[in-house]
Amino acid sequence: MYGTIRRYKLSKPKEFNDKVNSSFINVIRKVPGFISYIAIDEGDGWWASLSLFETRDGIVQSDRAAAEWVKANAAGYVSGPPEITEGPVVVK
Repeated sequence: MYGTIRRYKLSKPKEFNDKVNSSFINVIRKVPGFISYIAIDEGDGWWASLSLFETRDGIVQSDRAAAEWVKANAAGYVSGPPEITEGPVVVK
């Protein structure tokens, strides 16, 4: 199992949450090997998501899909590129 954490600085967290819930969740679920997706509103404009996939290719595809989705659907809410951490899950 592999995971990716994407951390964003947002100008409008509520609006971003709404867009993710209504649109992006359907994109990420279609990535091969999808296991789960959750997001955390850290406060102060910081927002993080955690995606789990069966393979490393899944996290690579999900990071690419997220970047394309943000550019097309939520670029006005995001300040700069996300901080990304990814790799194999070592504790379950």
